[in-house]
Amino acid sequence: MGSSSLKKFIKDVRAAKTLADERSIISKQSAKIRTKLRDDHLSHSKRRSNIEKLLYLYILGEKTHFGQVDCINLIASDDFIDKRLGYLASMLLLDESEDLLTLLTNILSNDLQHPNKYIVALALNALGSLTSNELARDLFPNVLQVIQNPNFKNEPFILKKSFQCLAKLIMKDYSLLEILDIKIVEDVLFPKSFSNGNKIDNGLLLSICRIIQSILLTIDQKEQEDLSTEDNEEILFREKVHNLLIVGIAPFIPMFFERLLDLNSKNLDSNYDVQGISDPFLQCDLIYTLTLLFKFQSRFNEISMYNDKFINLLIQIANNTDSTKNPGKTILYQTTKTIFLLNQYNFDDDQIKPLTTLGINTLANFLKVKDNNIKYVALNTLLKVIPQDPIAVQRHKKFILNCLNDHDISIKMRSLELTFAILNNENLRELTNELLIFLEKINKNQNSNFNDDFENLIVFIVDNLILSFNLFSSNNGTEEDDQMWKLKILIKVLKLVGNFINSTEKINDILINFNNTKNIDAKFEIISKMLSVSLNINGNGNDDDNDTTNNKDENLAWNLISVWCIGEYADFVLINPVTNTKLVNEISLTKYLIQMDNDFKMNCPKLIHYVLTAALKLSVKINDKKSIESLRKLILSHTKDSNLLIQMKAVQYDLIFNQPATTKKILLDSMPNFERNSEKEKSAITEKKTEKKPSNDLLLELLNIDEDATPIPKENPKNLLAEILSQTATTTMTNTSSTTNSVPEISLPSTAISIHKGQYIEVFSDIIPNNIQPNSIQIELYFKPSITISDLKPLCAVTKTQKLTLGQLYPLSNTIPMGSISKQNLKITGSGKLKLRVKLNFEKDDDKMEINDQFDHKFDQVL
Repeated sequence: MGSSSLKKFIKDVRAAKTLADERSIISKQSAKIRTKLRDDHLSHSKRRSNIEKLLYLYILGEKTHFGQVDCINLIASDDFIDKRLGYLASMLLLDESEDLLTLLTNILSNDLQHPNKYIVALALNALGSLTSNELARDLFPNVLQVIQNPNFKNEPFILKKSFQCLAKLIMKDYSLLEILDIKIVEDVLFPKSFSNGNKIDNGLLLSICRIIQSILLTIDQKEQEDLSTEDNEEILFREKVHNLLIVGIAPFIPMFFERLLDLNSKNLDSNYDVQGISDPFLQCDLIYTLTLLFKFQSRFNEISMYNDKFINLLIQIANNTDSTKNPGKTILYQTTKTIFLLNQYNFDDDQIKPLTTLGINTLANFLKVKDNNIKYVALNTLLKVIPQDPIAVQRHKKFILNCLNDHDISIKMRSLELTFAILNNENLRELTNELLIFLEKINKNQNSNFNDDFENLIVFIVDNLILSFNLFSSNNGTEEDDQMWKLKILIKVLKLVGNFINSTEKINDILINFNNTKNIDAKFEIISKMLSVSLNINGNGNDDDNDTTNNKDENLAWNLISVWCIGEYADFVLINPVTNTKLVNEISLTKYLIQMDNDFKMNCPKLIHYVLTAALKLSVKINDKKSIESLRKLILSHTKDSNLLIQMKAVQYDLIFNQPATTKKILLDSMPNFERNSEKEKSAITEKKTEKKPSNDLLLELLNIDEDATPIPKENPKNLLAEILSQTATTTMTNTSSTTNSVPEISLPSTAISIHKGQYIEVFSDIIPNNIQPNSIQIELYFKPSITISDLKPLCAVTKTQKLTLGQLYPLSNTIPMGSISKQNLKITGSGKLKLRVKLNFEKDDDKMEINDQFDHKFDQVL
């Protein structure tokens, strides 16, 4: 009856012809369910039927909060069928943030002690899915009791679910790890009978992997949060970690190796065969568990003794696994992730390098398949491992470039990112030509299959191509040849996709390339051909150079750069320095500027600024009086423009226009070469990112500071007023400034206590309680050097449960004399014990040697 009622409800919803009819059916049925569930005398069968309908409403995305209590009531029933539906509904309709979960505590506790293993299994599933911090702490001992129950000792079904549940509880609240002593690990979680030669069930071994993973992840999280190394609690925790890892888990490593080799062999168990691969789920979990375990190999010899075997195992798995099927690809992907992580685990570089190459080759093979999901994963992973072995990734550029032809836009984007990541001086020309081919294909499809995603691709290519031209140079030919090649490429890019280059910064970068090209004759030849295209003049260059731009009237970047070139190089373009023949005439240039002014007057003020400047500069480079008058009228027409900036510029240009010719020529001379001060810095930053190794300094990780970063010295602010006023006023201002900026003396308060005494500097602290804001405290640190030091940079960090606001070092002085005191304010909010880690960087003033001093201090105060 309940089943047919649910079927009828589903049929009615699917048969609704309009959205209004569907909403009406759902609202009526929801009201009926709400009414019936309020009936205390409703039979169990009808109550189950209504809960089933409620789950269908949940699937449809409707509100189901009114049935949550009834789901818990079903769990409290003695009938298995009620409990099964009640647990299912609770796992779907409730989550760990619900206050109703407190009602489940006693029910789950009773069900975990039930003699029926299937009811126990239901409770374990629900607890693992719904657990909150409170439930985890309350019911953790109950789960251990289930594992210790002699009735379930030979029940892999219950042990599997118990281990899975226990793993989720530990991940929810890592303080539960302190309850696990080594006896529980040896006798309860991983009984010795598992290692006596008997083969463990795959499902049970999978659960063992999950709980080991939770223990290892929890240990790692705990160690990252606890900064102090002198606390007794931390010492005890490290001893417990040592016992868990060495006595409890490390003996399983040979068994994991043996099982992985067995699964990777050709002897398939039909029960676990997935497309010819033996239990890929267990293989992936075993590899991941070993990966987490070998993170501790640098600290424990009991683990590091297996390093060579682990590396050989990864090589064997990578070579023997069938990569033609998805399960095999999954295992290979997990293997490659492990290979790339070993570089961070302080393994020997000689062992890791060939292994890294093997991993990169495996990922490159993924690029040959048709499955876009696998391609995306491979491209994304290769992008992350480029710093480890860029040369190995560059060997597979053919397959990376082939991904540009994929129909999936996400594959195109990842391929482009990887293409620019492997770009260098050697392959600059080759990859740039491939990118031009890609842009040409996009340009051809612009009217058919074009959307915002393709526009994002174009913007990404242009931005990164200009940046790459600033960072790299091709190895073919001289510097002048390299500049000319880049200039031709930029013009082709402007032709193809100039209408998408709207960033002023990128347009300026292109203009700098035009201006700084040293080969004058070739540069003017290229510019004259470009202007011939803009002015629709034929007969110059080959067909490719004379192709008109796509939607030239809408190509803002092309028109803007053409206008700029007219203003800067009109005198060279009008007269060819080599043949002394005219390439374009004065009238055509003037008409082009007037046309640009008419076309973009209303919708593009940016271009009008360039038009006004070009008109003013062109007026001193031509002789045709009619054209000069037209240019004057163009400038004059904007002296009453609604745009204030354009109006101001037009008025100023009108004044300059009426000056004598000799004065105008001096003012309107061509632009000098622009200096790229940031080019070498960008190149250095790029090389540093490529060679950067993971830092082991916890303080720098917490503060997200690059260990190799060079601090930028602060410049003294210029006194603009003093520059404008007379020399007398300058002297007065300087004297006043020197008096005002004198370094004040700071005295050490009587309440300050010494928290660190180093070889060159002593640190004091003074705590100022905050009575206004709860869970907040202010600390003043005082630094007293025993020698003269300079460039003092104090860095501080607290635990993750607290937040630190770091004040400025006072007084602001580069040099701190011996015996003087500097002060820094810290504001800490949050909860827990007040622990502080301080790292001091400074230079000895006598020999400029850099000193690093780091210490930890635990205060008596608790937030």
